[in-house]
Amino acid sequence: MLEIIQLVSSVVGSVAVSLTVVYLALQIRASTRATYSQTYQSAVAAFCEMAAIVAESKERARLYANGMADPNKLDEDEYQKYAFLGISLFRKYENAYFQYKSGFNDNEFWDGHRDNLLWFFYHPRTQRWRRERRLGFSKSFREYLESTSPNDMAQQDERYV
Repeated sequence: MLEIIQLVSSVVGSVAVSLTVVYLALQIRASTRATYSQTYQSAVAAFCEMAAIVAESKERARLYANGMADPNKLDEDEYQKYAFLGISLFRKYENAYFQYKSGFNDNEFWDGHRDNLLWFFYHPRTQRWRRERRLGFSKSFREYLESTSPNDMAQQDERYV
């Protein structure tokens, strides 16, 4: 009789442990999805914020458009503002790259943003400030960018953002 009680107790304990493990796995999965979703949302919001910053004023939109057309025609103050807009944009890309490498964004998310990043990276009008500010970005991000070529992005038309 004692053996039966021990056997039943052992089976009930094993089932309880198994159910607990399944429950914890489901909770971890839900938490991972929530984190993944929040990271995705934050990255998209950051890029939307960048577009809003450029479009915030007629002067800033014109400055950005003129800088993308020919940054050498900007005076020093205008060039500095244009460069800071570029730095802000690349910081957002650097964060998206970090989140992707950390596994918090998937290939589909990264592919679209990577193509935009590479378009800016290889755009002749962004080369000056990018060279000047190159060391302001993480080593892994710089190495990633420098390991790419224009052929790594999808064909894209001329655009500002």
